[in-house]
Amino acid sequence: MEALLTLILTFSIIVVFSSHATPTLVASPQPQMNLSSMLNHTQQHINETRLISSSCTYEISVKTSCNSLTYTTDVISILIGDANGNEIVTQLEGFGLLDSCMEITNNVLGHCIGKICKIYLTRVGSDGWMPETIIASHSDYPPITFNFNYFIPNDHRSGVDYCHNNA
Repeated sequence: MEALLTLILTFSIIVVFSSHATPTLVASPQPQMNLSSMLNHTQQHINETRLISSSCTYEISVKTSCNSLTYTTDVISILIGDANGNEIVTQLEGFGLLDSCMEITNNVLGHCIGKICKIYLTRVGSDGWMPETIIASHSDYPPITFNFNYFIPNDHRSGVDYCHNNA
């Protein structure tokens, strides 16, 4: 009986002291993010996800120089790329329609890349062709203008690379 009383008394003491104890929550400190850095982090995550898993549409506007030949039937390939080495290659639609002083716009579907900062052209044919400007754009970044005003050599890649200037 004495053991039973000791057990009840011990249990009662534990219950009384437990009910008066203040619970303590131990948490590791979290870095504070303001709204701007949270938005930047979210946008970066969206862009990285898009780079990995989906396709994007790019608009490429080409203005042929008025100093170019009257027209060309040459095949023109365009490479656009970002500072991370991601690239898209497409053939310029408008084959046979690249008259001097003419501007055409193509929508190109390709894997998603970062901000466009370089463009290279390849021309195959015997007519010759001189672009004046090419504007490349993507909905996530502002359009970028590349100035040429020189004849693109036959079967050699020629272009403009601003990627290292933006680093």
